[in-house]
Formats: sequence, structure tokens, C-alpha cells
Amino acid sequence: MKTFALIVRKPGITRDEFREHYEKVHAPLAFPLMSGLVRYVRHHVLEELHGAAGFDVATSFTYRDASAMRGVVARLASPAGDAVLRDEATFMDKPRNRFFEVREAGETGAHPAEARLACIVLVKRAHGRGASEFAAEFAAHALPSLRDAAQAMRWSLHHEALATFGEPPWDLVTQLHAEAEGDLSAWCLEREREGARALLVRVSGHATAIPPAGVA
Repeated sequence: MKTFALIVRKPGITRDEFREHYEKVHAPLAFPLMSGLVRYVRHHVLEELHGAAGFDVATSFTYRDASAMRGVVARLASPAGDAVLRDEATFMDKPRNRFFEVREAGETGAHPAEARLACIVLVKRAHGRGASEFAAEFAAHALPSLRDAAQAMRWSLHHEALATFGEPPWDLVTQLHAEAEGDLSAWCLEREREGARALLVRVSGHATAIPPAGVA
């Protein structure tokens, strides 16, 4: 099971300050309560290449299963999580944070990929379009053209959002590593001409090393 959290910094805090606190204080504080995670990565926004993000980091949590996720949520809501919640209030604009479950729907290339550009593309379907129909059409046509638009693409991982926690803020999330932006902005404009919303952000990746199950 995998979820994304789109997290927003408090007013008055720069993105650099937000990233510094998240990586040096918050992630180490929260991680001991996250037993059941198999991957924990923060994708901090460095630059908006197309559109306004409205968030400062896209954090991905990959859990062993749904039970593991429920355990993490329960620990954070218990007295053991009080310090984590207090810390969140110091640097996050929590009412604006959004969480949604995703399904990994296709990987291309080898990861980790050595590339000059790491970015995330997020797409929201036009009002009135069905999520399943849109995702299928996107996978057949727009996703291949997205990979072609990047200059010397090295790796991509595509996700489809699930409505587990209500309507997700984005329907599709694609991570890309490439040598340069290429025609990605033009690709976003084409999606908008079709009635969808598209966002392209350059990010930095910060992963927490998680020992294999059974390894102390």
C-alpha cells in the first residue's frame, strides 16, 4: 500500500528552511513510529516548471500492507505521537496538507537513475470525466508521449490515485528522471488544452534507509 502526502509549509518559512527542518528534525523524529514502512521518501519542491504547486513536499509512504498503515496512524494518534504532532505545528500549514492512496501503475528504466533532472508530473482530469476511463486513456496515449517529451529519460514511475480517503487532489502522479526538461512544459499545455490540469515540479529526493524485515 502506498500513499502520497502533499505537505505545505507555514507562512513565513522559506522552502529551504522547511526542507532543512523536515530532513534534520521531523523525519528522524517520526520514523521510529513508522514500523511497517518499506519505503519513505520526501520529494521536496525545488522549482515549479509548469503551474503552481500549492505544496512544498510530496512525501511517499510505502507500507507493507493496509494493516501496517493503520498501525502507523494509531501510533501517531497515541501519546507516543505527541512530539511528532507538536513538531508538525511548528513548520507545517496542516489544514492545507492533502493525503491520498495511489497504485503503482507502470515503471520504465532503472532506478536509481543518474540524471540531471528529477521531477514529478501531476494531472487532474476534467470535471465530469470518469477516473477509470481517464486513467486508461492516459496510459495508452498521454503517458508514452510524456516519456518521449523528456530529454533522454532515464527512469519513470507512474501512479494512479485511489479514492480511499475521498476524491484525491490529483488523479495521476508520474515521477521522471531525465537529462533535461525537454518538451515537458509543452506536454502539460497539451493536457490543459484537452481540459485537464497539469503540474510539473522539479524535486530533490530524500529517502530514509529501512532495514529488511527481521533485520535489526
